[in-house]
Amino acid sequence: MSGEKQGPQVPVIMYEPRPEPSAPELGQDGGYEYPSPPPYSYRESVTIEQPVYLVPQPPIIVAGIFSSKPTSTICPSCRQHITTQVTYRLGRLSYLLCTSLCMVGCCFGCCFVPLFVKLFKDADHYCPCCQFHIYRYKRL
Repeated sequence: MSGEKQGPQVPVIMYEPRPEPSAPELGQDGGYEYPSPPPYSYRESVTIEQPVYLVPQPPIIVAGIFSSKPTSTICPSCRQHITTQVTYRLGRLSYLLCTSLCMVGCCFGCCFVPLFVKLFKDADHYCPCCQFHIYRYKRL
C-alpha cells in the first residue's frame, strides 16, 4: 500500500473556543463591579485631520498665433508645453474654389485640385500628448 498514490491532503485547522465575557460581579454594597479600564498609554497620539481645500486651477487661455503650421503653445487639457500636431480638413475655401473652377470650364478633373492641396484646406491643431483639440484654423 505504500506504493499507491494518495489524493491531496486537506489541512485541518482547529479553533479553540473563545471564553465568553463574564457578567459583572455583585459587589459588597449591592451594586455591580466592573473591571478597571486599561491603563492610559502615553504613546497614543491624537491626529487632528486638517481640512482640505480644493482650489480650482484657472483655465488656460490658448494664446498664440495659429496658422496652418504647427505652433508651440500650452495644452489646456494636460497643461504641458507642446508643439501642436496639425491635421488638414476640407473647408469652405476648398469647396468654393472647386465650384468656381468647375463653373469657369475646368470640368475635366482640374477643378478637383483644391480638394487635394493643403494650401486650401483648414487646419486642426491637436495636442500630441493627450490628443485634445486645441484650435481650428479656417481659411475662409
